[in-house]
Amino acid sequence: MPHFAPWYRREEYALMREIMDDGETLPLSFDEWEKNAESERAVAKREGVSIIPVLVGPDEFFAFCREKRISPNSVTAAEFANSRGAASYSMGL
Repeated sequence: MPHFAPWYRREEYALMREIMDDGETLPLSFDEWEKNAESERAVAKREGVSIIPVLVGPDEFFAFCREKRISPNSVTAAEFANSRGAASYSMGL
């Protein structure tokens, strides 16, 4: 089974960074974040690991956090991506 990673849209990146509890740990610009994320995917691929991006939008992400009663942060975003990715993968999407 592949690994899943949170992926952000350019137009929502600043908002996600602002409202996540640890948003200051993310790169300031979307371009820098995207460059880092793509680099991590390339390294994983060379090591035989498939990383599939899962879009994390503010509305769905915060609904997920409210439902689970957890703080919105990068760890939670990874949990969200894994949850959504695994569900889609198991359905063959």
